[in-house]
Amino acid sequence: MVPAALQNRLRADLTAALRQRDTAAVAALRTALAAIANAEAVPADDTPVLGVNGYADVARRNLTIERVVQILQAEAQDRLTAIAEYEQLGQHDQAQRLRNELAVLNRYLSDPVVPD
Repeated sequence: MVPAALQNRLRADLTAALRQRDTAAVAALRTALAAIANAEAVPADDTPVLGVNGYADVARRNLTIERVVQILQAEAQDRLTAIAEYEQLGQHDQAQRLRNELAVLNRYLSDPVVPD
C-alpha cells in the first residue's frame, strides 16, 4: 500500500467514524492524520515566498510507506505510555479511552502495539 492509499484509507475511516460517532476512532485517526501532515511539512525559512496575494503553496515532502508506518507506531506507542501513566494514577476511564484508540491504530499496523 502506498502512503497516499493509506492516508486515503485513514481519511475515509475518519469520515465513517464521524458518522458513527465513534469518539475513540475519531480521536485516534485525527491525531494520526495530523502527525502525518506534520511530517510532510517542509521547514519554514525566513525567505518569504510570494504568490497570489502574498500566499503560495509549498510542495510537501513525499513520505515512504515505512515512514508513515513509523508515525502510526509512534502514535500507538505514545498511547501505550499514557495508558501506563493513567493506570498508575488510578484514572482507569482515561486509560480505557486510550486503549480504545490504540485498538483503532493497531488496525493499520502489521505489527500491533499491545499493552503488557
